Amino acid sequence: VSTQSTWGGAKGNLDKASMLLALLVLPIVAASPTRISCVGDSITYGWCVPAGQSYPDLLQGMLGKKYLVQNFGNSGKTMLKQGLCRADGGDCAYWDTRSFQAAVGSNPDIVTIMLGTNDAKYFNWGDVQSQGDSYFSDYLDMVRVFKQLPSHPKVYVMIPPPLYPPYPFGMNATVINAVLPTMIPEIAKAAQADGVISMFEALGGANLSQPNITCDGCHPNPDGQKEMARTLFDFLFP
Repeated sequence: VSTQSTWGGAKGNLDKASMLLALLVLPIVAASPTRISCVGDSITYGWCVPAGQSYPDLLQGMLGKKYLVQNFGNSGKTMLKQGLCRADGGDCAYWDTRSFQAAVGSNPDIVTIMLGTNDAKYFNWGDVQSQGDSYFSDYLDMVRVFKQLPSHPKVYVMIPPPLYPPYPFGMNATVINAVLPTMIPEIAKAAQADGVISMFEALGGANLSQPNITCDGCHPNPDGQKEMARTLFDFLFP
């Protein structure tokens, strides 16, 4: 009887210790922020705006400490796996960057993808692929990569902003302003993405109604980055 009583008391103490440990761990688990990973090119990176003023940075400020917004933008990069930096070569595929590897390893709850502006350069859209076929299939693959992560994130695809005069950097304005706004929703449907966010409409759309929203015809200025942050916030948290 004495042995059973001792064991009963020890077991009770162990149960109490386990409960105390669980109570201590629960706040740590609850405090883990929702992780948002933003994949993109120089528009996401924040080219032509001061440090800390890209739309991922601004979104972080809007959401606060319960969220962790990470910027995985990499300037000049393409969705095309064979994307070029210049007409004479150079590897500019986002797939081959540390940014992509970091995004994949970021344990995200939400992923946004906005690539296509550099794919629209004449030597990429015209020479590397044919009529957008490779862009479509490579985009499908990237959505699948993120959707298959152990964290099972929601994956949203974003239509890039419109291209304004003087149509810089050898980019095909027809591709950016007419083809991608139609193709990317088709990609989203085929890839079973969780939604389409149109930075194209947010920054002027087909009518190019906001000509003062960029610093060079391509990259959103501070006002443009603020508009993208608001658009993303409103879409994710209606």
